[in-house]
Amino acid sequence: MKQSGVPFWELIKLILALPFMDVESIGSVFDGKSTVDVKAQKDTYYRALTNQKMDWRNLLLLFVKRYLSLDRDFTTPEDDHKCLIFDDTDIGKRGKKIEGLSKTFDHVNHRFIFGFKLLVAGYWNGSVFIPVDFSFHRENKDNKKNKYGLTGKQRKQQKKTKRGKGLPVVKRFRELNSKKTGMLVDMFKRINQRKIEVDYILTDSWFTSISLINKLLKVNKKVHVIGMYKYNSKLSIDGKEHSIKQLRKRKGKMSRQRSLKLYYFQYVGEIDGVKVKVFLSKRGVNGAWHTIITTNTKLSFKKTMEIYSIRWTIEVFFKEAKQLLGLGKCQSTNFDVQVAQTTLTMVRYLLISLRHRMEAYQTIGGIFKDIKQDYLEHKLNERLLLAIVDILEVLDLLVKDIDINSIARRLVLYNESLSFLTYPPDPANNSKLAA
Repeated sequence: MKQSGVPFWELIKLILALPFMDVESIGSVFDGKSTVDVKAQKDTYYRALTNQKMDWRNLLLLFVKRYLSLDRDFTTPEDDHKCLIFDDTDIGKRGKKIEGLSKTFDHVNHRFIFGFKLLVAGYWNGSVFIPVDFSFHRENKDNKKNKYGLTGKQRKQQKKTKRGKGLPVVKRFRELNSKKTGMLVDMFKRINQRKIEVDYILTDSWFTSISLINKLLKVNKKVHVIGMYKYNSKLSIDGKEHSIKQLRKRKGKMSRQRSLKLYYFQYVGEIDGVKVKVFLSKRGVNGAWHTIITTNTKLSFKKTMEIYSIRWTIEVFFKEAKQLLGLGKCQSTNFDVQVAQTTLTMVRYLLISLRHRMEAYQTIGGIFKDIKQDYLEHKLNERLLLAIVDILEVLDLLVKDIDINSIARRLVLYNESLSFLTYPPDPANNSKLAA
């Protein structure tokens, strides 16, 4: 796939690298102040992002599969539980003309904003979190007076892109009006089809329901679900039904998990025909009650909480991706570009996570700073190398039988400032150079 004679991947590589070069956007590359090397005009890069034939979802999943295959070569995971985590976050936008935008409620700041809800499926492989799939959603679609929370005038002013039938972008745009729980199941189906191993699916109280659990188990009966539960459902225990509230009021000594500083009751029963283990917990005698359920009835309370705590890795991802990698910063009015830029943000996170696994000690934020510094050093090293090549060419003219390749190889291998030119060690040839 090419755009104006430039391979598509060459265009994408530059866009991927922008945050690490401290460049805000493609537009900033062409503002006359940037020193970034470009292979095409600004419009060519924009056309790459609006390419309707590009299946961005498939691209992300291909990166995920490749990442997981490479990750096996690194350190043994600290924990062998493979978890799929679902959660959403608010993506605020400044312009109301952005295609597909709606008024949404920000549950963190308790106010309405213009933007999208971004549903993300994240994968925990035992050591690190990586994003694997996502969908955009809008709210207030049933508001008869102001559909999507917008006035008629605001809806007319929104960009409207013509899309060819049967193309990936059509499906992505339709997802805006779909239910998030339905998309959650669809994402799990795709992940299951890709044969990505999942032991547990983790969800918060906004998503956890018996109906959803049933749908997930139909996709894969071997997977277990752990989630916070907000409903006062009736739990059938030994043929007798008890509501969650009734079970909380039951007399009896509560168990205590000292390391977590929690008191809890635990029950095994059925809710609407699904066998589950229910934990009713609170912090201290007068703390607020919380309900957590799991389809794995063999789990202890402590183990359940340990596995469920992995869910917080997606919150860390949201924070880091927004602060460091530009998640949600795209202000293009074209919805297809919003999808493209979000995909590339997640690919960036994958690449940083891979380096994180290789380094095995730094935070993602620390890795991000290192990559930016590496880029600056790389530009300096390029200039140094050009000077060295000039010197070697002069030597070649003055001295007979000089092995230029050998000298260059030694310079690169034994000079740390030029080490970026080397490939990873090759058992067959430990002095292999980058072309």
